[in-house]
Amino acid sequence: MMGYYSGWGMMGGAGTFGIITWLVIFVDFVLLGIWLWKQINK
Repeated sequence: MMGYYSGWGMMGGAGTFGIITWLVIFVDFVLLGIWLWKQINK
């Protein structure tokens, strides 16, 4: 069981779950960037 969690927090460390986690983080940063860009350009 410990072998599955050995790479937790690293890029693709947890396989599919790691990819989903990084995808969610990436989308959050993109949305944050768009929101900030709109705030600056008001």
